[in-house]
Amino acid sequence: MIHKTSKIPHYFLALILFIALAVFMIGCSSNSEENNGDSNAEGQTESVSADDAEAEEEDADVESGASDLYHEIGETFEMIGYYSDVPAEVTVNDIWIEDDPEHQEYIEDNIASPTEDDVVVFVDYTVKNVGDTDMTMGDLIPEYTDANTELDLSYPENDTFTDFTESFQVPLEAGESMDVIGTVPADKKDQYTSALMWNITQDVPEIVFHTPQEERRDKIGTYDIGEDMYLFGQGEDSFYRVNISNIEVVEDYEGIERFDDDSSFFAIDMEFENQLEEDVSLYSTFPSAFANGQEAIYSDNLVIDGQVVEDLYEGPEGEISPGETIEGTVYLEVIDENMEDVKLLYLNPTLLTFPDYAMRINYNVED
Repeated sequence: MIHKTSKIPHYFLALILFIALAVFMIGCSSNSEENNGDSNAEGQTESVSADDAEAEEEDADVESGASDLYHEIGETFEMIGYYSDVPAEVTVNDIWIEDDPEHQEYIEDNIASPTEDDVVVFVDYTVKNVGDTDMTMGDLIPEYTDANTELDLSYPENDTFTDFTESFQVPLEAGESMDVIGTVPADKKDQYTSALMWNITQDVPEIVFHTPQEERRDKIGTYDIGEDMYLFGQGEDSFYRVNISNIEVVEDYEGIERFDDDSSFFAIDMEFENQLEEDVSLYSTFPSAFANGQEAIYSDNLVIDGQVVEDLYEGPEGEISPGETIEGTVYLEVIDENMEDVKLLYLNPTLLTFPDYAMRINYNVED
């Protein structure tokens, strides 16, 4: 399979400012300890090694950078309306799901093939027009990413929003605020992967995750070689895990035909563990290759026990069953001119067009 996709924006200014502040604060703390050391009766001081301090700084840096990409439940943030170009404040007060039988008709009317796992997601949020001109609710109704649709403000029935489509035209005057409850029918497992997303035309949209990042297995950030990465998490005991133990660049591998004479392979030693309730296609859990801000042209193959998996995309050898763990080497073929710039990452499954929300592998990562 050959892959190609879109541009990755980079956001470094906030990170640089944070690092400078962190270094300054560490320096101040160190000086304070030295000045207080003489007054300690037993001459004991609590110190932090340089390595520990650096590790703490790096962890804080990653956390700060990731948090620039999303907002928390309960946090008020400002956004600019796409249609009106008017600023507004948004606060998501609560998100919850209901599977009461009274919602069954609504689910059946909105999901083509409903199942017993379908629920209704409720979102309680507040909006305020902080601009000088009026705007409509069309700018303020977020998409629920897994369902790939906007919230329905007309369900349950209410006097303010009486129709799904007409809800987008309801005005919000300058200075006016409104408490809103929106709903969307979805699979109950979507709560672990979905997000609310406003103004999707931005390189980095306004995002509030249904399940907060601190409670998710698939956290945004950079992962070291040998570190477990949970690509999917559906509760405490339901997950899909990969671990990359080694990455090398090789020119050829016997049994794999290159698609380009001027290409090489990333040989990625991996372990796959499926603790979900369904089979998973292994190729769908290979890392993606990005170069120069775009997904590189590449092909992927898998070798297990020295044998190339021939039916990777269709046969049973290309799938991993529930409860199964498999080890193998993934060979990503990339054109040579891109090799030095390639970044390996896992795109967020519900934010595929926004690579900033990826899980990045600490290989060839920019300093």
